[in-house]
Amino acid sequence: MAKTPHYDEKRMELTEHLAELRMRIIRSLFYVLVGAILAYQVFTPIYNFLYQPLAKQIDRLDKQRIIANTTSANKIVFGSDGHIYLPPLHNPPTYQDIENLRELVIWGLQHPGQKPVIGDVFRNFHEMFLVRLKLSLLFGFILVIPFVLWEAAAFVLPALTPQERRPLRLMFPISVFLLLFGVVVAYITMFYAMGWFLSYLSDFPPGATLMQDPNDYIVFMVKMMAAFGVAFQLPVVLMAGTYLGIVNSKSLIKQWRWGVLIAVVGGLLTPSNDIISWTLMVIPLLVLYFGSYFLVRLVEWIKIRDQARAARSHQPRPGTA
Repeated sequence: MAKTPHYDEKRMELTEHLAELRMRIIRSLFYVLVGAILAYQVFTPIYNFLYQPLAKQIDRLDKQRIIANTTSANKIVFGSDGHIYLPPLHNPPTYQDIENLRELVIWGLQHPGQKPVIGDVFRNFHEMFLVRLKLSLLFGFILVIPFVLWEAAAFVLPALTPQERRPLRLMFPISVFLLLFGVVVAYITMFYAMGWFLSYLSDFPPGATLMQDPNDYIVFMVKMMAAFGVAFQLPVVLMAGTYLGIVNSKSLIKQWRWGVLIAVVGGLLTPSNDIISWTLMVIPLLVLYFGSYFLVRLVEWIKIRDQARAARSHQPRPGTA
């Protein structure tokens, strides 16, 4: 008689399941709280890291405006970086240059301040704290994601058979890698996207200045990173579809137009809606779609192997009735 495979299974009442779920949710919230407290202590490095894409464009545009002012107006300019910028001098400097410098220094002391082309602005007295709190909660959650996922897995896995657990062991590390990869691509994309957005500042009068709300900037950056992280889960979705019998490697190549459509729509759904972010979303999605062919083939091979093992285990042994 064929031996039926067994796996560990705990029979629990509905109330016991709900009690365990509540306990694990409370633990996860505690992990997030601890992570938020840690992130709160290192808020400045985290904010500076997220601010780099915009800071690079601030520096570039400030220098452009400073050069324009010193060249056309022939005067001292106090830059937003704290440096003093002088107009071009002869080489070697003439006596008239020295006299002009003396007058310019006097003028500069009497007219301090060259407004930066971009700066942070808070509209309410409590926004500084709220921005720090929001960013701390976000990065606190990121820090403790492994613990939160462990609690979720500990709640779900006991109800699954070994055959049902095997796909999760394969897809989970791939999903985490693609999530991090998507976040990195989004961060790099922002350096180019910010330059594209701020290039339109030159379309307005010379005195036009952008005063950026840090709260809006942080929300925008988080949305972009989340959008790229979720979009890059496409291979994992295709692998899951293969396990469920919805997707196969042949249809993946035959229906390649769906891959192009998914990539184009994914680019259109980026929060920034600019051409650079769209391009840097579409190209990786196309690569991920066609690269998923090999992952789907791997899943198909694993399914065939498991089915063969299951068939052998159900065959009666020689000499047994």
